[in-house]
Amino acid sequence: MTEGNADNEPAQQLLFADLVSNYQEGRDELNLAEFPISAIGNRLDPSVKTILFQDATFDKSTGETITRKLTITASDQYGLPTAPDDEILLGLLQLSRIQNFETPTVTFTPYQLLKILGWSINTNNYRRLKESINRWMGVTLYYENAWRDKRTGHWIDASFHFLEQVEFYKPGQESALAPEGYSIFKWNDLVFRNFREGNLKILDFHCYRSLEGGISKRLFRFLDKRFYMRKSLSFDLEAFACEKIGLTRPIKMNPSGRPTTDIAQIKRRLLKAIQELESIGYIKILPPLERFTKDSGGTWEVHFERQLPSEGQVQTTLEIEAEELSPLEGRLLGHGVTRSQARKLISEYDDARIEVQLEVLEFLLVRGGETAPANRGGWLVKAIVENYSLPRGFKSSAQLAEENRQKAEKARERLEAPRRKKAEEEAALVQENIEWEKDQTRIREYLQSLGPEKRTAVEIAALTASSIGRGQISSRLRQSIIDKYVLNILNGRSAPE
Repeated sequence: MTEGNADNEPAQQLLFADLVSNYQEGRDELNLAEFPISAIGNRLDPSVKTILFQDATFDKSTGETITRKLTITASDQYGLPTAPDDEILLGLLQLSRIQNFETPTVTFTPYQLLKILGWSINTNNYRRLKESINRWMGVTLYYENAWRDKRTGHWIDASFHFLEQVEFYKPGQESALAPEGYSIFKWNDLVFRNFREGNLKILDFHCYRSLEGGISKRLFRFLDKRFYMRKSLSFDLEAFACEKIGLTRPIKMNPSGRPTTDIAQIKRRLLKAIQELESIGYIKILPPLERFTKDSGGTWEVHFERQLPSEGQVQTTLEIEAEELSPLEGRLLGHGVTRSQARKLISEYDDARIEVQLEVLEFLLVRGGETAPANRGGWLVKAIVENYSLPRGFKSSAQLAEENRQKAEKARERLEAPRRKKAEEEAALVQENIEWEKDQTRIREYLQSLGPEKRTAVEIAALTASSIGRGQISSRLRQSIIDKYVLNILNGRSAPE
């Protein structure tokens, strides 16, 4: 596959059906713009499973200053979200917006999501998307006075996962929720309700995509929300950097030997992102001595002023023209096959043949080594045309699905066997009780049909015939011996006395 920055492609990027022709305005959810929902950076210490952000704000609805907290916890397998995960979640929001927020369940393909994000179409990014979406499934967010409910206008407590369900498309596996070739994800009901009720703001997605660093993108989203009401903003520097942008609080030892926040390091980390926003004309350029100031109490502050477009300046927009693109065609394009080649292959060869060679390519890439094709697009075209034989160790998704089905069937059988045995034993016991009741009825009717002398003779004969019926025995055992004797008579196994 030919790799490169997708932003280098023409603005009129042909994409996929159901996407509005001019995607000029993205959307951002107001709560997601207010607090960071991930750590800044691409990697985190895997042993860290919780991060906390908090601030204090004046709540107009109550007339009080409240403390707001957001605690984010992660699953052991996937860990905490990072800056790219935050970006992917924002991309999922754009997919939902493109589908007009019709339902919390959204159908998509990885190709569509990568094009929206402006990421390179390659195997690594496909894998990255899947890992990120799985990570969000395992992330729990606990908002304390920190989730703005659109209906009431109040800051409320809320705990949830952003995503409630994910199904990734696998060839040969049907889904009741998505058409062939599409994956799905489902938003949490509370989050989706806020979408539907309009707790959203316009986001210049073209500008957002043009930014390079995670700090720059987070800074842009937060300031863009706050600039709605005013064009100049000032914040406590430490609280702004650590609680709103998501920087890890740097610590140094002061001359007295006590730990304190390293403000100089905070300024250095913010400055590159600030300069990037200055370079695109989003905020006014300020020298560092004016950008960062210290008040009379010794608290450092940071200042921003919105750079308004000059008269006659035309703002650029991200325009994406819609074109029909099947999921299979998208996968071919994702590996560097040209659009004309992809269409020719799909028209001349059956989908199963193409699917298998796509899977072989991905198998070789994962295995690595000399067998991994350098020119993925060229290899793929030739493999489909010449119908390459399957490499040793390769199993198609259909084979894997069948193996998984058989394993699941065996696992179900192992679980069901004890239950089935128990059920059979219980059924046998019930039937035994029924038969016993029938026998008791027959025995009573037979004995009652005999005269007193005949009945006594039968009982004596029963006790005499039994090796244990001649001594002192309980009345219950005595009756059991008689019942068995009579039952043999009734069943023809012995003649009556």
